[in-house]
Amino acid sequence: MEGISIEAFADELEKTAFFKDLWRRFVTGIFGTDKEKQKKRVDYFYSPRAGPDKWTKFDNNIKSPEYLAQVTTHKKADPKFVQFAHSMHSLANAQTVGKVQSERLPGKTYEVRKTPSGFGCTCPDWKYVGSTKPGYECKHIRAHKMGKAKV
Repeated sequence: MEGISIEAFADELEKTAFFKDLWRRFVTGIFGTDKEKQKKRVDYFYSPRAGPDKWTKFDNNIKSPEYLAQVTTHKKADPKFVQFAHSMHSLANAQTVGKVQSERLPGKTYEVRKTPSGFGCTCPDWKYVGSTKPGYECKHIRAHKMGKAKV
């Protein structure tokens, strides 16, 4: 490498497809903007390569307003998914007001949280049914309202 500038070295690397992709990922990884990284995560979320772990990553990423904006404006997002994403964003950033023990799973507790639009719950019923129905109350929310929840 003696006697060659970094720019010339980069130009040589870009001549091959493998090194061009490697160089792009390297430069983007170091100098990429947060917006670009956020877009990549959203595109990965929608890709078939994401696999079943995409929902776990979705729950973590949806806390971010930038991620919410990217997901809800994505060309593949339908209106029901947009509503779901907004509900999950509100739930992820809401304050826990109570915890309710699961009736079917011993040792499992669900959190009831106060969202801007009412109450939300971390249980699958509220996440996948109630989050898209305004005013929906799962049994954990009803238990919290009746005073049967731990705070």
